Amino acid sequence: MNMCRQPASSPNMFPDGNRTGGYNVSTESQESKAPANKDPTTWTVEDVVWFIRDADAQALGPHAEIFRKHEIDGNALLLLKSDMIMKYLGLKLGPALKLCYHIDKLKQTKF
Repeated sequence: MNMCRQPASSPNMFPDGNRTGGYNVSTESQESKAPANKDPTTWTVEDVVWFIRDADAQALGPHAEIFRKHEIDGNALLLLKSDMIMKYLGLKLGPALKLCYHIDKLKQTKF
């Protein structure tokens, strides 16, 4: 079972010297990797963070850490609605709608 602290995959969550330089755009692709399984019901929080960044790096990428903070795994991601995304995750309407679009596409995918 995954614990909240995973130094290899989330170095910026706890600044304890695992990575130098702090936050920067070039480390985003190195922090999490593509989910091993295409079925989102099996995704971990780290898989969801990768999905958010990969779906729309410009509009959604800056919000990826919120999904880690709120421990949104694949099952939780599939349950999200736009009002929940805005109210609890703090996204504005535009990014929330974009995320809902990507979640809907994900739900239509055959695994």
